[in-house]
Amino acid sequence: MQQWKFLQPISEEVFNKKYKFHRKSVEEVFDDVATVISSAEKSNKREEIKKQFYDFMINGRFIPAGRILSNAWPNTKIKNFMNCYTIGIADDMDSIFNSLKEDAKISKVGGGVGFDVSPLRPKGTPLSVGGEASGPISFLKIFDASAKIIMTGGSRRAAHIALIDVSHPDIEEFITCKQGDKNNVLSQFNISVKVTDKFIKAVQENKDWDLTFRGKVYKTVKAKYLYNLITKNAYEHNEPGIFNVDTVNKYNNGYYAFEIHEVNPCGEISMQKYSVCCLGALNLTSYVSNPFLSVVEFNWKQFEEDIKLGVRFLDNVLDAADYPLEKIDEQVRQWRRIGLGFTGLGDVFAMMKMKYGSEDSKKLSEKIAKTLRDCSYMASADLAKEKGSFKGYDEEKILKAAFIRKLPNSIKEAIKEKGLRNIGLNTIAPTGTISLTLGQNCSSGIEPIFSLDYNRRIRSRTSPDVYEEQKVIDYAYGLWRVSNTESKIPDFFTCAKDVSPKDGIDIQAIFQEYIDHSISKTLNLAPGTTFEQYEDLFLYAYSKGLKGFTTFNPEGSMKGILEYNEPVDNGEYIKRRMAPKRPDELECDIHQVIVNGKKIIVLVGLMKGSLYEIFVDDDKDNKIDIQKYESGMIRKVGKGRYDLIVKNGEEKSIVENLSKNFGGTYGSLARLVSMSLRHGTPLQFIVDQLGKSNEFVGFEKSVMRVLKKYIKDGEVVMTGDVCPECKSEMVYKEGCATCPNCSWSKCL
Repeated sequence: MQQWKFLQPISEEVFNKKYKFHRKSVEEVFDDVATVISSAEKSNKREEIKKQFYDFMINGRFIPAGRILSNAWPNTKIKNFMNCYTIGIADDMDSIFNSLKEDAKISKVGGGVGFDVSPLRPKGTPLSVGGEASGPISFLKIFDASAKIIMTGGSRRAAHIALIDVSHPDIEEFITCKQGDKNNVLSQFNISVKVTDKFIKAVQENKDWDLTFRGKVYKTVKAKYLYNLITKNAYEHNEPGIFNVDTVNKYNNGYYAFEIHEVNPCGEISMQKYSVCCLGALNLTSYVSNPFLSVVEFNWKQFEEDIKLGVRFLDNVLDAADYPLEKIDEQVRQWRRIGLGFTGLGDVFAMMKMKYGSEDSKKLSEKIAKTLRDCSYMASADLAKEKGSFKGYDEEKILKAAFIRKLPNSIKEAIKEKGLRNIGLNTIAPTGTISLTLGQNCSSGIEPIFSLDYNRRIRSRTSPDVYEEQKVIDYAYGLWRVSNTESKIPDFFTCAKDVSPKDGIDIQAIFQEYIDHSISKTLNLAPGTTFEQYEDLFLYAYSKGLKGFTTFNPEGSMKGILEYNEPVDNGEYIKRRMAPKRPDELECDIHQVIVNGKKIIVLVGLMKGSLYEIFVDDDKDNKIDIQKYESGMIRKVGKGRYDLIVKNGEEKSIVENLSKNFGGTYGSLARLVSMSLRHGTPLQFIVDQLGKSNEFVGFEKSVMRVLKKYIKDGEVVMTGDVCPECKSEMVYKEGCATCPNCSWSKCL
């Protein structure tokens, strides 16, 4: 009997924590899974099919989704074999709390949940019983609180996703509600915006965009403003993603019965309300023979046979499972939606000596995608002949579906003759944990290799908010190292940071052409990616036909579970920070400095006590009575216009249009210093630079004197800034950068 062997301790450790439970070995887990899933077959075929399923898994060619691995064993108390579900929500209190109850039932069995909050009325809408509506985000916080409480097995909180239409009046609040680790709002949720073709056209043509609910226009904004709000928040905080709802419904095989406005939490299956994610992945690395050699091959014959077996396996899962809601059970029987996909694509490219995103990799991608589609649909037609089509099957209408029309004629003829067992068949899921464990840490899903050698944060089983770090080696890289002692790593080992964003989108687009569901892919930005490089990616993803699009900026406000070990560009990049958005009003300190007999006024705008901006000008016209006013506020009163407001009994403006009146010689220099302040440059370094030149003596001396007042004694000069003598970390003290160890100092 073949024995399973883990290649890395972390793979075994995570497998044991998540999937082994009472079982003694991987082999026993596979035997349990094969027994339970083959039970959906007729009695005279069960043993034969069980053996096929077992061999499928023990040989490393197929990995069922996590809920199947953990819950599919005889006499299990939790017969939930689905990773995720969708539910509906309607605009009345009974429906909302019924949906909350449904969500809790699903979370209890370990399922993730996705739903669309667009039907909920906007904040401030009058209610028939009096008062005002609190808006969709307020209810999402209730769902979020529930998700934090309910755990499966004491350690697993259910993932969630919420979507909202781009025309909803609360869209601005929705886009900006999550700011990563900065505010930890909706921490159990991903959020995505439902983007329409009409909206994209309005963005491209710079048109107005109405925010509406039930036909009433609540507000009109520029479409481009909303697009910029989405992209900026996604760049800084990694959310929201986008859900191209019109593209999704254009290729909806069930168009004649339902529209799709929901997606599962990771985005790989777009589906109607009360549907399920029935998932399994073919491990593409298992089909590569002679890796890294000139005679390397992909075993297409085995791949084609395994696709058919994978379709049967997942179709059986639908019948072997129990469901937390009757409405879900009904939808499953009606449509029999499954999601057969794969993992290890990035490793396969490396094993076949192709760079991720190269022309060769794109050609291979298309062949893999087309083979997966064609074999899956043929297998579903064969199953329909053997077991019957899904209940909602309508031959005339299904053959008119846009996706079905693109199938080869031979497959369309087979569907016409035999029927179709499943409304949808393929997806590409993230496969994170199953790739790490049973995939021996192969690259995840469609993603490139994250890193050849990296640290992974693992949630503690006993303390869900505590993480441990472990070093991990990529599967293909480990395989290459076994037979290669050379120090230079071949360039076909393409990692996420090395793949251009557009190449990553192009690979996803190739697969989306052949995948009837969606694809879960997070575009990992390379460190140092600027917003200017980023801001058009959402439009590019839409133009390439993607159904959804998500990015992750490692320099954003949310820490990832994976961290690079190897140097990035040999460490030669500068980390760019986006400034926090300026509120309409900032507290302001008013300073007067005498330099060479000249009075200089320096206004310092403060955001939560931190310096955000300055305005500087000489005071030859006695603009401000410094003895009377030492503080006030800088208020934005129009586009590009800021006034200095003070209170002395009542509010009044004492300097209007600061940009104009505090412009002149010092205006541009003040803007440069302001930019440095709000993008996080330490004050010590700004002060240091101001002291190096005598070109603008009045400006430099006055601003330097003022900024020094805001440097706190004992403040670290900058993380990593060390004493040139003893390498201790420097601190700022009494006007000097000082070494606390050997007393070396540099006064500012």
